[in-house]
Amino acid sequence: VERSLMLLGVDRLQICYLHDPEHISFAAAMASGGPVEALQRLNETGVIQHLGIAGGPIDLMTQFVETDQFTVAISHNRYTLLNQEANRFWDVCQQHGVAAINAAPYGSGILAKGPSTYPRYMYGQASDAYLQRAFSLEALCLRYHVPLAAVALQFSMRDPRIASTIVGISKSERLQETVELAQQVLPEDIWKEIAEIPWN
Repeated sequence: VERSLMLLGVDRLQICYLHDPEHISFAAAMASGGPVEALQRLNETGVIQHLGIAGGPIDLMTQFVETDQFTVAISHNRYTLLNQEANRFWDVCQQHGVAAINAAPYGSGILAKGPSTYPRYMYGQASDAYLQRAFSLEALCLRYHVPLAAVALQFSMRDPRIASTIVGISKSERLQETVELAQQVLPEDIWKEIAEIPWN
């Protein structure tokens, strides 16, 4: 936190996340003298305005949210057109008054570049089930003449439980492209057809 304050040139942080707690375990994170306790002290003194939790495994993330120690939570790659694992997690966040943020709506690229170009999900080879569904989605988008990336992004943005969606970009020009994808008008019927595509 001290290093971040120095690099950013500020005296406090609006939000600070405990990131990837799966690498230390819930017990270690919440233990006396552990990282959550340290962050809580910084929160109490005003150095950090809001404490967040950001990680992968949904069961673990749910444990943290249920402590009522966090005001915001990031889940990544677990709520996309190919993976609905975080669906119940958003409900838990609502129940505990935690702002829910969905990261990686493109599944690390397959839903931005398309399964033919980038057959990978969450940085590894996509499963056959994911590929089959991705190809079905790609064909549907071609029929409607809309980018798969726009549908993938807006799938996250249209969920009222999600406060914000994080999109990683590799080049500065991707920023404007992302804004355009977010603003593209999509036919309402496409969502009905997406709901009918079977999960394998």
